[in-house]
This record gives sequence, structure tokens and C-alpha cells, in this order.
Amino acid sequence: MSSSSLLLFWVHFFLFFNFNFLSLSTPFLPTKNVTLLGDAYFRNNAISLTQEISCLSSSSDTHIGVGRAFYVYPIRFLDSETNATASFSCNFSFSIMPSPFCPSGDGIAFLITDNAESFSPSRGYMGLPETQQDPDEQDSFFAVEFDTSYDPSLGDMNGNHVGIDVNTIISLSSVDVISRGIDLKSGRQITAWIEYRDDMKMIRVWLDYSQIRPPSPILVKQIDLSNQFKEFMHVGFSASNGQGSSIHVVDHWQFKTFGFLHSVIPMDAVEEGDCFTCFPEEPSMVSESSLIDDHARRKKLEELALGLGGLAASVVSLVAIVAVICFFSIKRRRNNIRSKEGLTCRVQTNRLPAKLSLAEIKAATMGFNRNRIVGEGASAKVYKGSLPSGGEVAVKRFERANGIESVRNPFTNEFATMVGCLRHKNLVQLQGWCCEGSLAYFAFVKLPSIFFVDFSVFSN
Repeated sequence: MSSSSLLLFWVHFFLFFNFNFLSLSTPFLPTKNVTLLGDAYFRNNAISLTQEISCLSSSSDTHIGVGRAFYVYPIRFLDSETNATASFSCNFSFSIMPSPFCPSGDGIAFLITDNAESFSPSRGYMGLPETQQDPDEQDSFFAVEFDTSYDPSLGDMNGNHVGIDVNTIISLSSVDVISRGIDLKSGRQITAWIEYRDDMKMIRVWLDYSQIRPPSPILVKQIDLSNQFKEFMHVGFSASNGQGSSIHVVDHWQFKTFGFLHSVIPMDAVEEGDCFTCFPEEPSMVSESSLIDDHARRKKLEELALGLGGLAASVVSLVAIVAVICFFSIKRRRNNIRSKEGLTCRVQTNRLPAKLSLAEIKAATMGFNRNRIVGEGASAKVYKGSLPSGGEVAVKRFERANGIESVRNPFTNEFATMVGCLRHKNLVQLQGWCCEGSLAYFAFVKLPSIFFVDFSVFSN
């Protein structure tokens, strides 16, 4: 595997690992983490708190019309050492589906109570604890009700409102959600967000058909729950049908506590504490701040991926450039070696005429005197010369026009031809040659005297 392929492999491996690691989660198992009471049951990976009943059913019907679902373990809300009260954040999706032939049920409530099994056996009040005459016998509870039954005796504004209850079914504060464009009895899935900040003593409630929390809450109430909470409380939901019939379903559920110490976290950025219950845990139900944080992490990974991709491209380009440079360097080195070696590596030494020195050639031609030129062609000039060894010769000097390569081919071709092919008694023979450095190439042919006479006449 090449270095570039190996780098791309590690880039893909890194991206696969990180993107899958971010979405890794342990699925919530409702049968192990939720306790059901009354009519509540599990339905298609959701929790149905009530069952659809006939409005004409007799009093002997086995359905009591009330159902509850609580997280299986109680949750700490008070620090016994510092007496600090926990803040909490919750979001869940629910739907209320009335029977087409019956009045709507009472509604559903998010409930925090110190007694999970205490509820009214009568059909009403969303299964919230009954008000006791003796304060010592009163269950401590906090609830946000999504009321679909109009009861003027309880101070209800209509049969479609959201209210905040503390130790009583009469709401401390409520809001009409029909005016906000939400119908609790439409059968559509609705998402609610509930947040309590103990440092601000404030409850805020958001409601929307979308799973993205809207910017403004529908209900805000200044309230101190530190005197209402016990050290451990049960968290869950309660619903009832009363004189009507509806199916109350909780589809998703997340809850966490945070901030036993004074919190400096902005109101819209709750990230502390553990998610005690996430039913079922899906990316679409993560809080808005968690979605933003996850988006930021993914954006960083994308930027890192782009950076690694750019690095891989740069490495590949660098390798290609280095390869090209090495190729031409090796080629030039080989050319230099060939130019220095001349023809000694091309022709068998036992076939070569005598090799003469450049000094001998210069002496024979009187330093290449122009007066001794007897002929001139496109690639060479011919000089008349005389060697000390005896006899006159014609010296053919190949011109150096554009470097050594321009000289080599004519000289090489002619040299090889004269040495290897043209050997005849009527042809003048090559008597010697010279090739020194990269300046010029020479060849020598011994001629009879008549040749020079004729050549001189032709030259003139």
C-alpha cells in the first residue's frame, strides 16, 4: 500500500470512529426503569397511562380510569448536609386521543411526589393526590397539569389549559393553550419542556408540536420548591379519564437534576447532572442546548476531516513533485556520465583506430588555422594536417552548435559507420580519433596527396 493510500485509509477510519462514537448511546429499557401503576401499560415502545373505555361501562368495570408511571428509583432533591435544593430539567412528548363517542378524559400531569402509590381511586383529577384536611397527612407533590376537562369548581379556565399545582389540584398559575395554537385533545404529538431553577426560584414551561423548544415559554411562575421537596422524591406521570375516555400516551421522556450548588449556568443552557430516565433515548429528543453542542462537535470533526483531506492532498502533491525532481536529476546524471564516457562504452576497443590527444590534433592543424581549412559542411569542418607519425591527414572537426548533444549524433553515426561498416580498399580509412571532455568531437582520415590537390581546388 502506498503512503498516500495509507493516509487516506487512516482518515476514513478516524472519521468513521468519531462520527459513530458521538451517536453511541445505551437504549432505555422501560420494563426495567419504569414502574407502572393502575391502568398504565406499555404500548408500541411508549407508555399508555390510561385505556380506552366505553362511556356506558358499569361500575363493576375492572378499569379504574387512573394510571401512573414513575422512574423506578427515587431521586435526590435535597442535600441533607447543605440543605440545598436541586434544580431540574425535563422534556417529554405526549398525545391525548379522546374516544370519538365519549367526552374527553381529565388529562395528563407531570408529577413529582414523595408517595408514588398514593392516588385517588375515583375517576378524576388526573390521578393527582387528594387534598387532605390534616397537613401532616398531605402528600407533598409538584405537578404541571395538561388539563382537558373543564371543572369550574377547581378554578379551570377551560378544558384546554396548562397549570402548575403544588400540594393541591387547584392550580397556582395556568394558561390557555388554545390561544397559543395548541389543542391538547387533537391526538397530535405534543412536546413539553419543564425547568425549575432553584437559584432563581422559577418554573418555566414550554409547549409545541415541534420537537425543538420554542424561544419563549408559555408559562412562567416564581415559586420556591425548597420547602415542598423531601430529600428523595418520585418522578413520573399521572393521568385519568374521569367521566370521559381518552388514551394518554407518553412517547419520549428525559429528566435530569442539577445545581445543588449556586449555578452560574445560563437559563437556556442546562447541561449539568445525569439523565436519570431517557425513554427511549433518541437524538431528536435531546435538549436544544445538547443539539447545539452536538452540532458544534460535528462541525469541528468536519473541519478536522477537511484539514486531513487537505493534508493528504498536499502530501500526495509533494510526493509527486519529489518524484519528478528525482526523475530529472537521475536522467541528467546519466546524461553527464554518458557525455564523459564518450564512445568508449559503445564500441569494442579491439575495433577502434588509434585514439589521439587534442594536443596532437592541434599541432597537426597548426591550432586549427583557418588557412588549413579544405572543406566545410553543416556539421563539421575539414582541415589539412600532418601527424608526426608520418603522412598527411584530413582532420574533420565536428561543430559544437547547441551543446554536446548536437555534436554527438553526427559524430556517433559517422564514427560507427566508418569503424564497423565501410571498410574497403578503395575507401580512405579512419586512422585515428579524438574525444576529450564536452568541447568537440574529431575524426582523422589518411589521404593521398592527389586528394588534397583536388580538394583544395574544389574548396577554392
